[in-house]
Formats: sequence, C-alpha cells, structure tokens
Amino acid sequence: MNSNNKPVVILAAAIAALFTLSFVVRFVALSDLGVSTDWMLLLCLPAGGIGLLVMLLRLGLLNSGSPSLGATTPAPPARWTPTSTVVPTTKRLQEIENLRASGAISDDEYAAERARIIASL
Repeated sequence: MNSNNKPVVILAAAIAALFTLSFVVRFVALSDLGVSTDWMLLLCLPAGGIGLLVMLLRLGLLNSGSPSLGATTPAPPARWTPTSTVVPTTKRLQEIENLRASGAISDDEYAAERARIIASL
C-alpha cells in the first residue's frame, strides 16, 4: 500500500466503523422501545454495501474495470539497434585502395572487392 494512502484508509475505516456502530446502536435502542426495525434493515444493507465497495476500491482490492487515475501505460520497449562492429564503407574502400596502390592486390582483385563492398550497401 502506498504510504500516502494510509491516513485516508484509516480515516475511511474509522468513519465506516462509526457509521456501522451507530446503526447497530439505533437498531438495538429502537427495538428495545418497541419500534419496528424493518426500515433499518432496508437502509442499513445498501449503506453497508456501498461503504464496503468504496473501501475495497480505495484499498485497490477491487478493480472497477477501468485503469486507475494514477496508472500510466508502460512505454513500448526500445528497439534494439546493433552496435556497428563493421568497418565503415569508406574506410574499407580506402583500405583496398591502399592495398592496390602498394601492389598487394591486382587491379582485377581491387575491382572485384570494390564491387562486392558497394553491392553490400
């Protein structure tokens, strides 16, 4: 339970207890005086039911079918983007250009590798 709600819940429970106690006392007192108590049952049952529903809703033990006022929808999960471990295209093209310039690869190998790099884009 949220600590901010504790005083409200305690106060609501105390009011409900006093309300119920007053009905019981009036019921007993009026029955001792010989007054018919049928009307007390008709009034007490709905009031008690309403009080119980309000208390359960306030405690969060009963879901009313709609989201609570303080509830927020969770944020959608972030899309996973892989970290780039691949060497950038310009750097790869520069490396094979340097290899061709130094004579490590032939012009045909250079053209084939360059075409493969560009095709992978």
